[in-house]
Amino acid sequence: MQKLHISTETNTLKKVLVGIANDRGKKVHENNPKISKHLMQGTLPTENTLVKQVNRFADLISEISDAEVLRPVNVKEQDQIFTRDIGFVINDNFVLANMKKTNRKPEQQGLINLLETIDKSKILTPPENANVEGGDVIVHGKYIFVGLTARTNFAGFEFLRNNFPNNEVIPFQMFVTDNPATNILHLDCSFQPVGSKYAILYENGFVHHPDVLFDIFGERNIIKVTQYEMYHMFPNIFSINPELVISDKSFVRLNEMLESKNIKVVTSDYQEVAKFGGLFRCSTMPLIRE
Repeated sequence: MQKLHISTETNTLKKVLVGIANDRGKKVHENNPKISKHLMQGTLPTENTLVKQVNRFADLISEISDAEVLRPVNVKEQDQIFTRDIGFVINDNFVLANMKKTNRKPEQQGLINLLETIDKSKILTPPENANVEGGDVIVHGKYIFVGLTARTNFAGFEFLRNNFPNNEVIPFQMFVTDNPATNILHLDCSFQPVGSKYAILYENGFVHHPDVLFDIFGERNIIKVTQYEMYHMFPNIFSINPELVISDKSFVRLNEMLESKNIKVVTSDYQEVAKFGGLFRCSTMPLIRE
C-alpha cells in the first residue's frame, strides 16, 4: 500500500496522475458555459489536438522533475482530461469525489488501478447528499479552502470539515452564472497558492470579498488577475515545486510576474484544452508531495 501525502499545492511533486484525452466519444456534454459557447461557435478542438496538448503536458512534468507520472485507465468513450475533480488527496487520505454531473461519474472507473494501491481505511467517500469536486478544494498547510459552486455544495464542505478536524476548513461562495466570461466553475478558476508565499487571485470571482485570503497571504503577496485573465484560466497553472511552475505560453503578464518573484516558469500550449473549462491544475491529481 502506498502512502499518500499532500499538505500544500506547491511542495516538491513526487507522484501525480495526469489525465488522458483519447477515446472521448462523439457526444459533447455541455457541462459548463464555456463548452456551450465553443460548441455553438464551432471552435471546439479535435480529439487529436487535445491528445497532443495533454500528452505534451504529461511529458513536460517528467522532463523537468523527478515526479512519477501516472495515467488513468481508459474508459471507453469518456472524457478523462480533468482528473483533479474526480478524486484528491488531503494529508494522507484519498477523497473519492461525489460528482455533480452524472455524465462525469464514469471517469472514476479510470482510477481502478490506483485505488487498489491505497489502504481502504484511507479512502473517504462523501455521502450521497454531499457534492464535492477537487477543483473546489485547495490545501494550504493547516488550511483547506473550499469553493461553494454549482459542483460543490455546503454538505460537501461539511463532509470535509468533519473528516479533517485538525485543519481549518474555510468555505467561499463563488459566483456561478450562465455567462462563460463571469462563471466560476471551481475555486481554482479564481485562486491558487504559488511559490512559497504567494497566491494568484481573481477577487471578483467571490460573492463576498475573500478577506481571509488577504489575511493569510498578505496584500503584497497576492497576484491579482483580471476578468479576461480569469476567463483564460491564469489561476490554473501547476506547481512542480515552490520555485518551478508550468504555465500556458500565452500568459505573458503572469509569467513575467512569477519570474520577477524568482519562480521559474516553463510554458506549454494548453489553450485548446481550456475551451472545456479547465487547464493545468484541473488535469492533475497530485498523490505525493514532499
